[in-house]
Amino acid sequence: MEGRGDMMRRLDNDVAIHVLQYLNTAKDIACASAVCRTWRRFVLEGQLWNGLCVKEFPEVRRFDELLETDVMRDSEAAGSSGSSFRQNLEREDRIYRNLFYELKCEPLFEKSCIKEAVCASSTDNYPQESIFQTLYARPRYSDEQTPSYWSSTGERDINVPETLTYNLVSSLCVVHEVHIQPFQAFFQPDQPIYSAQYVRIRLGHSIEPSRSKSIVNKASQCIPAEEFLWMYESPKFSMEQVDSIQVFKLPHPVLCIGGVLQVELLGRVQTQAIDQLYYICICYVSAIGRSLSNFKLHICAEQNRHILEYLGKMKAQETVAEAVGTCMSSEVESMGSGWHSFAERIRHLRVSRVLRRNHALLNALLGNIAVARLLLAHEDREDSSSDEDVAEQDIEGDGDNGEEIDMDHGDCSQ
Repeated sequence: MEGRGDMMRRLDNDVAIHVLQYLNTAKDIACASAVCRTWRRFVLEGQLWNGLCVKEFPEVRRFDELLETDVMRDSEAAGSSGSSFRQNLEREDRIYRNLFYELKCEPLFEKSCIKEAVCASSTDNYPQESIFQTLYARPRYSDEQTPSYWSSTGERDINVPETLTYNLVSSLCVVHEVHIQPFQAFFQPDQPIYSAQYVRIRLGHSIEPSRSKSIVNKASQCIPAEEFLWMYESPKFSMEQVDSIQVFKLPHPVLCIGGVLQVELLGRVQTQAIDQLYYICICYVSAIGRSLSNFKLHICAEQNRHILEYLGKMKAQETVAEAVGTCMSSEVESMGSGWHSFAERIRHLRVSRVLRRNHALLNALLGNIAVARLLLAHEDREDSSSDEDVAEQDIEGDGDNGEEIDMDHGDCSQ
């Protein structure tokens, strides 16, 4: 082509925006926004970040309104005289851009994001066999002979389905996969496994949010199916009749709007010898994913509207710090003796002066997370004086080489 210059400026605005909408990665959109003001305007008017979110997470279409909470930004914008239309475009671009990056984050740990059990479609023997028993990775025993699991009522028809409904830790969670373990009745002849033929996962919320609270303390109550609004329904997964945790990975990560997860169990495969009825029994259910710490969901039940609120940069940082601290603390508690063994090895390395020279670096990297407190706080009192001597020697040695080390702040910017 002859001549120089930006070809996009030679196109009509609508054509230029249409061309940029073929960008399908976050990197491409970010680069396009940084080319010049004209390209930036095309990105804003084309709502490219919104389109990218909807493409990878179709549930985002459910948001009817966007809100933003940021005291600092609001105070700065109070005296501005810019176009309200431009400000709205900038706001939507900012919200969807941050939403996309948080949606794409992988779970930090393989930790269940199920908060509590809500109800089961049926329960054979309440409360010993209630849905509450499915929240633990290992069967719990109230005595030496009574295992922990949920059991449906017996049916003669193998096609009668069962459902287990749970609340997630947040009204906005990205779910990657669901783990389910059928129960093996080792106390019955031949030790049968009461699995299902298929599993289906639903994500959504209760039409009346107050109804989605846990009701596992009531023997026969179950929320009717029409009381839920399901925004995602997975394909059917085949379940094996084995005594192990089975992983049902969703075709793609799904944004659960409303924080309710339902496991539908289809097809019965095992009868009980005493009554020749078909049962389904589950001893563990978990959902692997993470909550969106920078966003909140508001549901207007009367108008069936879903409002997404972005907490803003300042509030988001505080929320992320709290979430990380909570996750790390829970992980430390749940890992048991294996974790303490690892911590003990680190402590011995410190005592042997292997890590002493990196004290500032470790503090800077780990900060105030629970792991740092666990690894760095347990110093031997009798060895504290030698620690100071070694630190002074290290500083003197480094000073001879013309290097400066900030021991108080742990500056590791280089």
